[in-house]
Amino acid sequence: MRGRMGGQRDATMPPDGRTAGSLQRRLMVRLVLVLALVAGCLFLLIRSDARRAADGAYDQLLLASALAIADAVRVEEGAVVVDLPYSSLGILAMAQRDRAFYKVLDTDGSPVIGYRDLPGAVRQDDVASFTDTVYRGEPVRVVALGHLIVQARRTNWVTIVVAQTREERDTLARGFFMNSFLPVMLMMLVSIGLVWFGVRQALAPLGFLERLIHARRPNDFSAIEVSAPAEVRQLLGAINILMARLHGNLESTKTFLADMAHQIRTPLAALRSQSELASEETDPARLQRIVGRIHRNAVEASELTTQLLSHAMVVHRSEALHPDFVDLTVLARQVVQRASAIAEDTTLRVEQEGADNIAVCGDGVILREALVNLVDNAIKYGGDAGAVVVRLCPANGERGPVVEVADRGPGVPDDEKPKVLSRFGRGSSAAGTVGSGLGLAIVAAVADGHGASFSLVDRPGGGLIARMTFPLDHRCQSCRSDGGADRPAEQGGTGETAGKAQRCWLPSLILLLSILLLWPGESFAKRTLYAAEGAGTATLVIASTTDRPVMEGLIQDFQHRHPGIAIQYDEMTAVELYDGIVTPGERLPDLVISSSADLQVKLVNDGYMQRHLSPATAVLPRWANWRDEAFSFAQEPAVIVYNRDRVPEADVPRTRDDLIRLIREKDVYDGRIVTYDIAQSGIGFLLATQDSVLNSQFWQLVDAMADRHMDQRCCTGEMLDQIERGERLIGYNLLGSYARARQLAGAPIGIVLPSDYTLVTSRVASIPKGAALAGLGGLFIDYLLSQEGQTQIANRTPFYAISPSVDGPFSAAHLLAELNGPLQHTTLNPGLLVFLDDSKRARFLRQWRMMTNRY
Repeated sequence: MRGRMGGQRDATMPPDGRTAGSLQRRLMVRLVLVLALVAGCLFLLIRSDARRAADGAYDQLLLASALAIADAVRVEEGAVVVDLPYSSLGILAMAQRDRAFYKVLDTDGSPVIGYRDLPGAVRQDDVASFTDTVYRGEPVRVVALGHLIVQARRTNWVTIVVAQTREERDTLARGFFMNSFLPVMLMMLVSIGLVWFGVRQALAPLGFLERLIHARRPNDFSAIEVSAPAEVRQLLGAINILMARLHGNLESTKTFLADMAHQIRTPLAALRSQSELASEETDPARLQRIVGRIHRNAVEASELTTQLLSHAMVVHRSEALHPDFVDLTVLARQVVQRASAIAEDTTLRVEQEGADNIAVCGDGVILREALVNLVDNAIKYGGDAGAVVVRLCPANGERGPVVEVADRGPGVPDDEKPKVLSRFGRGSSAAGTVGSGLGLAIVAAVADGHGASFSLVDRPGGGLIARMTFPLDHRCQSCRSDGGADRPAEQGGTGETAGKAQRCWLPSLILLLSILLLWPGESFAKRTLYAAEGAGTATLVIASTTDRPVMEGLIQDFQHRHPGIAIQYDEMTAVELYDGIVTPGERLPDLVISSSADLQVKLVNDGYMQRHLSPATAVLPRWANWRDEAFSFAQEPAVIVYNRDRVPEADVPRTRDDLIRLIREKDVYDGRIVTYDIAQSGIGFLLATQDSVLNSQFWQLVDAMADRHMDQRCCTGEMLDQIERGERLIGYNLLGSYARARQLAGAPIGIVLPSDYTLVTSRVASIPKGAALAGLGGLFIDYLLSQEGQTQIANRTPFYAISPSVDGPFSAAHLLAELNGPLQHTTLNPGLLVFLDDSKRARFLRQWRMMTNRY
C-alpha cells in the first residue's frame, strides 16, 4: 500500500521522515547508552554505600545525644522528670547546619519533654533503632532508644527520641560519592573512546560498499557481487532487490509514457488531418460535418489530457499523503451539487445512514477527484436509465466508513472488472462512449493511498455499484476526537485561558483591599512609620526587640540608599516577637531582629524562617550564621558595670571570682548589686543560662548576690540609670554596648570585661516564611552586613560591629582591644535550645527563685 493512514509510517523510516543519520552514530549512541546504564547502576550502588557510610558516622552523634538525655532521666515522686543536659544538643551542634528535635515518652506513651508531634513510639528495649522520616517538611534521621528506670516497687521504661535533619550527612555522603564515582566516570570516558575506535574499524566494509555503489554507471541495475561480512551481505542483498524493483518501476514508467503518447497521438493526428480537410473543403454542409468531428476529437483529447494529469496528481499525492480531517458528508454533497449543474435530466441524490456527519482522515483533494470520477462515470454510462445515488455508511465494529456510487447503467461484466480498474482499460459496455479509461484507475489509486478497498459490485435490479470501504482505523492522531472536535476544543481552550487571564486580577484586588483594610487594625507595642524618601514603591515591615532610637540611624541610612522603600518599625518584647511568628496575625513581618539569640534559633529550628543567600551572608563567621536563616549582625558583650565615684579602684572586680569575694566580704554592697530579672528578660535568661554552662561557680555567684539582696530589673537601661545615680554600685551581666554608649556620653560608670571570660551574644536578623516582601527583608540584612551598614553600627549605634575591617568606637577591633581574657560567643546552633525546653527552663527558674527569694 503506497499511502499510510492515521500517521502510520514505514518501519524503515525515522518518525520525522528525515534521514536516520550515520550507522556509526547509531551504534555509538546505543553502546554509550549501555555504558550509561552500567554507570547508572554503579551510581545507585555507590550512592547507597556513601549514604550508609555518612549515616554510620552521624548516627554515632545522634545516639550519643540520646544516651546523654537518657542519663538525665529520673523519677521524682512517682513522675518521670528530665533535666535536659546541655551536652545532649551541644553534641548535635557539631553538625553545623542541621536542625535538632527531641522528646521523651513515659511508659504509657505520654510526652514528658520535647516536641510532642515528633514521630516515635514507645519502646521497651535498650536497642537503638534508626529510621528516616519527614518532620516539619524536611527529611530527618531519627533514633529511638528505650531506657529502663528501676525503683523499689516498679519498673519504668522511658523512650528517648532524637531527630536531626539530613543536610550535613547528605553533604558528607556527596563527598564520599564524588570521591568514589569520579574514577568510575573517568573509566567510562576511556571506554567510550575505545568503543568509538572499535566501531569505526567494524564499519569499514560499509565504506567500501559505498564507494562501490558510487562507481556504478547510472543505467547499471545488475546485482552487486562482492564478498562481505554476513551482516553486510544482508544489506547487499536488500540493495540488489531494491535495484531490481527500481528497474521494474522504470520499465513500468516507460510503458505508461509510451501508452500515454500513443493515446494522445491518435486524437491529435485526427485533429490535424481533419483540420487540413476543413481548410480545403468548400461545401458548407461537408465543412460543418468536418468541424463537428474536429470538436469531438478536441473534447476527447481534452478529457484524455485532463485524466492523465489527474492520474499523475493522484499518484503523487497518494505517495506523499499528509492526512487531515475530511468530512465525507460535506464532500459528497459538494460533488453532487457540482455534477447536477451538468447532468441535464439525470437525477442525483445523497443518501446517508445516521444523522451525524461521516469523517475520515485523508487528502481532501484526491478524495474529491475520486468522487467526481465515480459520479461522472455513473452519469455518463447510466444516467439515462435512472437516478445516480451517492450513499454514505458510517463505520461499525468491523470496517470503517463506506462510500458507494450506484447507477442503473449496463454495468460491467465480472470478467472485465479487473480490466477497467487498470490504466486505459475500458469494458465492452463503454463502446461508442467517449472516455479515456483512466477514471476508475484514478479511484483505485486514491483508495490505495488511503488504505481503503475499492470494488465494483452488480446492483440488484440492474446497474453497477462502485464501493470504497475505508479501514477501521480511518482516523489519524490529529482527528481522534469525533468530527475534528479538537479544533473547537482548542479554540474553546484559548477562550477559556483568556477568560482566566481576565479573571486573575480579581483575587489580587481582593487581597490588596484586605491588606489595606486590615493593616490599621494590627496591634503592636510600639509602631513607627518611616516614609520613603522618593516615590514609594513598597513598605518593609520590621519586627524588633531593639529600641527604635538605636535602629533609627541604620533605617535612615538604608532608606537614603534605597529611597523608594518605606519602613514600618514595630518594637516589641522577645516573647511577643516569638509568639507573633508562631501564631501570626493578619500579616507576618518581612524581617525580625532580636537580641534573644536562643529564641531566634528555636524559630529557625522549628521551621518558621526561610533561607537567604548572598555574598554578604557567605563571609560571616561560623558562630554568626546558622543554616543561612539566622544572621548575627552586631555583637553584645556581657560586662560588669560599676559606679566610678562610689566604688574604689581596689574593689573593682576583674573576674567573677573577684565579684563573689567582694560582695561576701564587704557589707557596703548589701542591696547595691543589680542584674537581670531572668523571668522577664529574654536576654537576661540567655546570659544566665550560658553562664551556668561556662562557669562552674555560677550558682555560687547567684547565692552571693542573693545574700546581698540583689535587685533584679528587666532592662539594661534601668540598671544603668540606677548605677549612674548611685542607687546601685555594681551591675552584673549588663549589655556592654549600652554601657559603653552611656560612658561616652559622660556617665560616671566603669566597664569591666571579665578576664576569666567575656560572654558575647548577638543581635540576630531572620526572614519569616511567608513574608510578603521577603526580598526586601533580605536586602536589609545585606545592608546590615555590608561595609556601609557595619560602619554605621560601629559609629552610630551602641552595638559592636562584626566586620573586622571597619573603624569606630564600637568596632570589632575596639572590642578585641578591650578584652582581658577569652571571648565566648553564643554560637547560633541547636545547643541554645536546651534551656528553652519547658521542663529545663522551669527547673532553672525554680532554682533561681529559690536562691534569690530567700529574704
